[in-house]
Amino acid sequence: MYTMAKVIILLMMTTMIAATATANGNSIPTLTTPTGVFETRTDKIPIAALPTPALPAASASSYDDLDTFVPFRSDSHDNFSWQLLKSVLLSETSKQNNVIISPFSIKLVLALLSEAAGTNTATQTELISTQTDIRSANNVREFYRKTLNSFKKENQMHNILSVRTKLYTDNFIEPQQKFSATLKHFYDSEIESLDFSNAPAAAYAINAWATNVTDGRLSNLVTPENVQNKVMLLTNLIYFKGLWRRQFYNSYEGAFFRTKDSQDRVQYMEQTDFFYYHNSDKMKAQILRLPYKGKNSLFIVLPHTVDGIYELVHTLENDDVKSAQWAMEEVKVKVTLPKFHFDYNRSFRETLQELGVREIFEDTASLPGLSRGADVAGKVKVSNILQKAGIDVNEQGTEAFAATVVEIENKFGGTLTIEEFNVNRPFVFFIEEEATGNILFAGKVHQPIS
Repeated sequence: MYTMAKVIILLMMTTMIAATATANGNSIPTLTTPTGVFETRTDKIPIAALPTPALPAASASSYDDLDTFVPFRSDSHDNFSWQLLKSVLLSETSKQNNVIISPFSIKLVLALLSEAAGTNTATQTELISTQTDIRSANNVREFYRKTLNSFKKENQMHNILSVRTKLYTDNFIEPQQKFSATLKHFYDSEIESLDFSNAPAAAYAINAWATNVTDGRLSNLVTPENVQNKVMLLTNLIYFKGLWRRQFYNSYEGAFFRTKDSQDRVQYMEQTDFFYYHNSDKMKAQILRLPYKGKNSLFIVLPHTVDGIYELVHTLENDDVKSAQWAMEEVKVKVTLPKFHFDYNRSFRETLQELGVREIFEDTASLPGLSRGADVAGKVKVSNILQKAGIDVNEQGTEAFAATVVEIENKFGGTLTIEEFNVNRPFVFFIEEEATGNILFAGKVHQPIS
């Protein structure tokens, strides 16, 4: 069946994603990552015995039966995305809250802001440092130009993966022409002028755009209060809807253990099939890849014990996750996964400051590309970066959307053995776009809601 996941990030930015993958006995890489393609053993999957949903004639092909998987090849991994997730999870005041964020959406917004920063300023240096191993503005531009083009190419057959970015400005602001051209060419982004003095009307226009991009999933991206006393809002929306490559057909009600002493009755999905799987002694967790049709996969990281989620969150590291992905083997797995859906809102100002991104929030911020004219030149800073996200996973599919909004203000005014993978306790998850290695969504589930 298909899974649907939705995530909204309000930085005036929104992202969505969904992913799946399978693995075939990969080994842990050395400094030089091995190349090659591992193919799912489709001959051992009883496809004929299962009812298959009708596909459009143009889509029905042997491609649907072929799932190739190899962890994204890179000698330097995306540490920032995992640092961001870990910081969010550790800072949650309630340790039993569900969490979902879009690391890709946050990184994209920070890349856009780096284009507005002065060359070689402290502002630009901090922003570019978030872009993994990318160390120059030109490389950042090319990375996102190729990534956004890849999203369109790799996901057009089986998934809806839409990434849209727009900068809304008050009508007296005139963004630099070079900045506007850069946004359009490298980031597929637009700039639109609104009358921010009429905050309700401006918020209505922004929300109408977000509703259209996310197919109605995100209708309340901003409020008039978000617009009031601001000069610009940078918004990014990501919307993803994907079909399971290996569909779930069985469901039942069972116990989900939030803690050793507390449990809920939830709806579970179940299937037995060949999946990429690894039991990591170092992480004290199992990791499973559930692929969608196309180039996206959902990874579940399941602690060995009910209360193991707390240790996992504290020790979660990018390199450990990547090593576990390379160690995955394609084995037969009995998968029991709860249906879950929830929303999550967060301000990222403090989180980003903890990770070293500080200048954009200070009066010393250098963002000359955002405006021209004596009234605002050199007088803008980012007041906050907000994100709204949500996800819905069920036996039919996953739908996800995210929106990130950057509020900018005038700084002077305002094997043959069947493995068991029973997800009956809190777990960490992430959705990866495997053609580019980007983590579209990531989070933690403590209380499934179905």
